[in-house]
Parts: sequence; structure tokens; C-alpha cells
Amino acid sequence: MVEKTNTIERIVREVLAELGLARKQGSSPAADASPSSPSDSQDVTLDDGNLVISHRVVTLAEVSGRLEGVRRLVVPPQAVVTPTVRDELLRKNIDLTYAAPRPSRSSGSPRLVMMTVGRGLEPEALMAALAQEHLDVQRHATDCLIAASDRLAKEVLEPGTLGLLLTRHVAAGLCLANRHRGVRAVCRSGAANEVGANLLIVDPTAKGVFQLRQSISEFCRGGVRPCPEVFQQRLT
Repeated sequence: MVEKTNTIERIVREVLAELGLARKQGSSPAADASPSSPSDSQDVTLDDGNLVISHRVVTLAEVSGRLEGVRRLVVPPQAVVTPTVRDELLRKNIDLTYAAPRPSRSSGSPRLVMMTVGRGLEPEALMAALAQEHLDVQRHATDCLIAASDRLAKEVLEPGTLGLLLTRHVAAGLCLANRHRGVRAVCRSGAANEVGANLLIVDPTAKGVFQLRQSISEFCRGGVRPCPEVFQQRLT
């Protein structure tokens, strides 16, 4: 059975290699490394139980020895996942998730102003993740939640601008931000369209980098949303 599985895996990889979608068995990963095709160590990351693989083709070679403690395997949109990998995920009760397509950088994409409040919040990993989403992020830091909400209230009134507030005190941040005229702050990206939100407030210590990246990316993909007509008299 093991020999049969290995044979099927080898045939799948060789067929895909002929189509230009994967390396042939025995080829060196370094041979494929280039600015547009990073090495294996850069293509696989583990964050908060999520194993993220950026390969277009996912075989046993990519996941071997990496599934311990993993709850979800995240692969690129339209990635090819071999049947052997799917069987292994099923056996280990690991979910398979296809990542959302990355938004392309364009002149119409929003500018994101990010404020971090408090010490001990180090968003370098998040900044690196957001860079992969091609987001235009301007980062600022302060120890004062009031000053942060005041600053973001001015920023989000600028054309093409969205705000992001990272703080452990989400409820207080929402109250402070929404007292400003024209600010529509939410704590869930999924609720952004309901009020035409222009400011997202999240606790960075409550989520892993992968979850933060997904939430912020979803918020920014909606662009600068207009306030729904039914709320314009109160929220603008």
C-alpha cells in the first residue's frame, strides 16, 4: 500500500512538472528559487495552528513532518492538492482551506493607517503579512488610547483612507472612536458593510497573525465604504 501510494504521488508530481506546475522528483528546491519563486523555507509557515503553504502544488513532500499540532492547512487559491495529501488531512482531522485571492495593488486601493496602543504590542510580523497582501500601510504607535482615536478620526476623513486600531481595550476604543463625527468603527470586518465602516478596532493579543491578516485584508478589500443611506443622518 505504501509503495502504491508513493507511486501515485510520483506520477502526479511528474505530470504536473511537465505542465510547469511542480518540480520533477529529485530536483533541488534551490534550483527553482528566484525573486518570484521563494525557497521552501519561505513558502511554508506555521501560525496559531494554521499551516500556510504558498506552493501551487501540494504533495506529501510539502507537508511531511509538518502536520503535528496543525488544525488547518491553508493553500493558495486554485492550488492543486494531491489525493494522498487529502487522505492524510482526513486521517489527522485537519481542515483544508483555500486562501482568498490577494488583492492587486492599484491606484484605487485604500491607504490604511494603523495605530498601535500600549507597550508589548509588536506588530512586525503582522506588517510583514500585510505587505504580502500589497496593502499600503502607515504605522504609528502611542501609549494613549484617546490620542490614537483622535488621530484616526482625522485620518479616516481623508479621501481613500481606512483606519486600523490595535488595542487590548476594544470596547473603550469603539466608544471613543465613534464619538467623532464621520467615524464608523467596528470590531469585526464582517460587519463593515452594515454601517459603511471606515475604522477597524481589534485586540492583537486575541488572534494569531494569520487570523489578523485575514480579518484586516477582508476589511480593506471592501475599500472606503459609503455610509448606508438609512444611517447617514446619524453616522455622518
